[in-house]
Amino acid sequence: MNFLYRLMKKENILARIISILIACGLWIYVMTDQNPIIERSVEVELKKANLPENMVVFNAPDRVAVKVRGSRSLVADDSEKFIEASIDLKNVTEGQQELPVKVSFSKGDIISVSPAEISVYIDTVSEKTVAVHPRVVGVVSDDLTLGSSKITPSEVTVRGATHRLKNINKVVAPVDVTDQKDNFQTVSDLVAVNDNGYDIPNMKIIPASVTVEATMVRQMITVDIPVRVIMKGNLPDGINVSKVEVLPKQVRITAPPSVLKDLKEVKTKPVDVSMLTGSVTMAAELDLPDKAIPETSTVQVSFSVGR
Repeated sequence: MNFLYRLMKKENILARIISILIACGLWIYVMTDQNPIIERSVEVELKKANLPENMVVFNAPDRVAVKVRGSRSLVADDSEKFIEASIDLKNVTEGQQELPVKVSFSKGDIISVSPAEISVYIDTVSEKTVAVHPRVVGVVSDDLTLGSSKITPSEVTVRGATHRLKNINKVVAPVDVTDQKDNFQTVSDLVAVNDNGYDIPNMKIIPASVTVEATMVRQMITVDIPVRVIMKGNLPDGINVSKVEVLPKQVRITAPPSVLKDLKEVKTKPVDVSMLTGSVTMAAELDLPDKAIPETSTVQVSFSVGR
């Protein structure tokens, strides 16, 4: 009886071993066939670790390409949130630096990183106080333009990379005058610019915005415009005009832009030539459009007459 019991007990152990082996085989089959090892390329954010507060980094890409390997269930569509890519800026110094890209993936293996090393420029951070100037933007109506403006505060602090800060001597407050006809007040976000008026990005302005109290005024432009003599009437028999001269040949006109836009010449009021008997010089009055202010309202017209 004891022998049979031991035999039955050994058979149970064997059955259990066989069951375990079958289970392992099934698990291996499932893992290799239903959840195989795959490779996947993703783009992940490149973090800038340990950057000192008094320094700023340039030319570092926002993202890098990482190729990873792992089981299909782990290397899924959301695998990038388990991948961390960074450059260590703890001991960097001012100037050009070559830094390796460090990548970790908690769900599998890292196969490659592109780029594996990046070239960045490190600069110190400085600040200075500069004046605020208005910058007119938009299209005005009814020949108006921005007159005087009061900006509060009139000076701000600009903080950023030292090599860029050297080119900044002012900041501008854009003032939109589109459809503005009366005096108005607005809040404007500031922009740092260089001496040529080009925007300089990535600069911190404190405060970032100002209040602008603007005054709208009537816009007037002064230009020199040629004069053309207008004649009326018929010349007497046997008389012909060989030459017509006008002095001055141009007159200075001050007027709103809408008036000057199509004003290519200033005409005289019609001069009667029906009574000409010989060469003569006479005054002719200018025929001016409304809102036009001339430097002189009359010109001298000389007629050279022949028979």
